[in-house]
Amino acid sequence: MSAAQATALALERSNGSKQRPSTLTFSITIFLSAFLLFQVQLIAGKFMLPRFGGSPSVWNTCLLVFQILLLGGYAYAHFLSTRVSGKLQGIVHLALLASSITVIAVLAYRWRSPITPGGNWTPGDNSDPIWQVIRLLGTSVGIPFLALSTTGPLLQKWFSRMHVGSPYRLYALSNLGSLLGLVTYPFLFERFLTVSLQSWLWSAGYVGFFVTCGWCAWNLMRHERLEPASAAAQTAVSNTSRPSLSSLALWIALPACASAMLLATTNLITQDIAAIPLLWVAPLCIYLLSFILCFQSDGWYHRGVFHGLYVVAFLLAMQELMIPWGVHVLLQLGTCCLALFAVCMVCHGELARSKPAASHLSTFYFMLSAGGALGSLFVVLIAPRLFKDIGEFPLVLLACGGLLLVAVALDRRSWIYTKRAYRAVALVGVVLLMLQGYRYSMERIQEHARGKLVFRTRNFFGVKRVEEDATAFWLLHGKIVHGVQLKDAQLHDQPTLYFKHSSGVGLLLTNYPRPAQPGTEGLRVGIVGLGAGTLASYGKAGDYFRFYEIDPQVVALSRAQNPAFTFVKDSPAKIDIMLGDARLLLADEAARGQLQKFDVLVLDAFSGDAIPVHLLTREAMGLYLRHLSGPNAVMAFHLTNRSVDLAPVFVGLSKAYNLTATQVDDSYSKWVLVSANPQMLSLQGLEEHTRPVETGRTIPQWTDEYSNLFEVMSTN
Repeated sequence: MSAAQATALALERSNGSKQRPSTLTFSITIFLSAFLLFQVQLIAGKFMLPRFGGSPSVWNTCLLVFQILLLGGYAYAHFLSTRVSGKLQGIVHLALLASSITVIAVLAYRWRSPITPGGNWTPGDNSDPIWQVIRLLGTSVGIPFLALSTTGPLLQKWFSRMHVGSPYRLYALSNLGSLLGLVTYPFLFERFLTVSLQSWLWSAGYVGFFVTCGWCAWNLMRHERLEPASAAAQTAVSNTSRPSLSSLALWIALPACASAMLLATTNLITQDIAAIPLLWVAPLCIYLLSFILCFQSDGWYHRGVFHGLYVVAFLLAMQELMIPWGVHVLLQLGTCCLALFAVCMVCHGELARSKPAASHLSTFYFMLSAGGALGSLFVVLIAPRLFKDIGEFPLVLLACGGLLLVAVALDRRSWIYTKRAYRAVALVGVVLLMLQGYRYSMERIQEHARGKLVFRTRNFFGVKRVEEDATAFWLLHGKIVHGVQLKDAQLHDQPTLYFKHSSGVGLLLTNYPRPAQPGTEGLRVGIVGLGAGTLASYGKAGDYFRFYEIDPQVVALSRAQNPAFTFVKDSPAKIDIMLGDARLLLADEAARGQLQKFDVLVLDAFSGDAIPVHLLTREAMGLYLRHLSGPNAVMAFHLTNRSVDLAPVFVGLSKAYNLTATQVDDSYSKWVLVSANPQMLSLQGLEEHTRPVETGRTIPQWTDEYSNLFEVMSTN
């Protein structure tokens, strides 16, 4: 221990009787800030989704804004704690806290809700929603989020100035708060409260945070005034033992690897393995748990255990996980989660081992946040341009091994230097095996049990594949089949799968009454979700089919010069494909007086894991009704989904508008048909296949203010 450190410790103990905020006060403040930090992201994201289209790009934009704000908060904490005196730190931070409370109060007065606009608020101009999302987030939660994000590193620094002991356990407590904020939102707050009530409850929690954090800031100023010698000693300590460049590089690289692994694992399990809503919660829980374990105590992370676990997880992932077919889904999920846990424990464990003295704490956290942001940016922005599949997963898994070797090589106390020489030989063998495993996985990822891979592409909306076997071409999004076209010339334009003639939509379009006079205008059909364009096969001369599709890559599969699927090209009906979110496009058409007067409106957007909730609300149903031709029009909702049972949602919406609903099942699909005229659901050829809608439960009506996927999760 240096003389400066000894002096600071002696002064701390000699002045122990003087008033200072207790460890409990710091713990409550840091825990509450982390809890609120995660909650506000989920609340704001839930508000944004139905008003800006509900696409993944909306979530990505929100996450990008929050990452930038988080990095800004850590930069603020680093500058304030290293360049400003303790007394002035308290004053500046109190000013920031007061500003955030003022913003919340003003917005509560203007919007009648503290952090979200009123329920009737809509975007003014949908031509550039990204900048509208950024501006709205900056206005509504920008300053409070910035204040919350500074809490972890800044209060740990203050704690080290006023208390004896390591402040790093407070970081573990912070991650515990984040974890609870995450898991309680979908299962508690979202389930029982509207967005407005969530906003008010969050604001009440923020007031509590304001009080406890303000108390810590006031006591810091008092401490600096009463114990100037201790403050001087802290300044002297801060000028010693500056981190090396290699340490700074590791503090960026290790969290970047863990963050990238989190997002890569989330992409893989939600897009390629299992179409289960809320499955993204599991990887994030594992990620936060590793932070808690590694920073709570030095005893949790043992290199001998977790380095071995990493090697085992790597080999399992290479041999099993990357084979798309023939492996049980639970084995794939388990292997994925094991690999994520091993990588996060190695990265965060090595990070915890290299953490500096409290005097350089703010530098450490600033580098950590920068690394986390870089890892996220790689997966969100760069990986989709580098890989046509989820290739970032094996790449990041391999990169972790490289970082592990660098970390132990830089530590002269590690097993590389202390164990026998044969360990080094074994290490080389493991590295070669890992490289071979990566090569093997990238070869096997090209293989598909259905047949030949014809086409694969990727964008914000996920990975799409076109595969060919002996009889047909298949369109897959992850593991969900979205369309099939048969090769046989006589069957080439026959509808298949969910849309065949015996399906609910097939029976409806086949039996819906057409104009009596030949040559007059035929049916007007609106379809949300293009897929392979299968429903175009029901079109006849004089009919008009209008598809709404959000993914331009899906549109290209039917509209390219040589399309992979020719249902649209071969249809005798007039067909338009509108690119964009269906609800926004329909709302824009209604605002311009261009009501479409559909005889049949089909919604086929609910078979995957990313359920577009904004298409399932009371407000959305009201919009659909405006675009129908009259009381004889029929809406058809495709509800084939193993993970969720949306029938109760549509029963509730039908009752809200005095509509009649009926269900049609066949061996492959489940459809619910809805109309204001019950006789339209008893058409000849249709009635004998219909039955009352099976719900099994009653749920609150979904609105733009309230929805909850947890309550419709399937128990089958």
